Amino acid sequence: MSKVKPYGLDYEEKKRTVLVMFEIIGRLRTKKEIVDFLLGLLTTSEALMVARRIEIAVLILKKKSFSEIKQNLKVGNNAIQQVEKWFYDGDEKYKKWLATHILPELKEKEKTYSKPRHTGSILNRYSHHRFLKDLLGL
Repeated sequence: MSKVKPYGLDYEEKKRTVLVMFEIIGRLRTKKEIVDFLLGLLTTSEALMVARRIEIAVLILKKKSFSEIKQNLKVGNNAIQQVEKWFYDGDEKYKKWLATHILPELKEKEKTYSKPRHTGSILNRYSHHRFLKDLLGL
């Protein structure tokens, strides 16, 4: 699928499209439903891009420097700046949400992570999705 140029769509169409997406995501109830939906919808590259941005936000929240983030995640300054802009220019709710939901969960996962067993999941059908499935513990 080719990239969508946001300036090529009128405001109402952009709003409708994004609201439909969030409405559908909001109806997903289990971790498996969310994973199956997003990995079915996104390419591996798109999923990794979103995951990287979350990792960057977590490292910014942990007060890591640009050079530490670049070295740890192998990302460029533009990616870090974009996440930092979203993180700091947005409402305080972003930092608060990440601090209360993401950081404690990451700390807990670091303590309890073990290699998950493979099941007959649809995610096994695509080799490039298996590593994401393993990381998510499905």
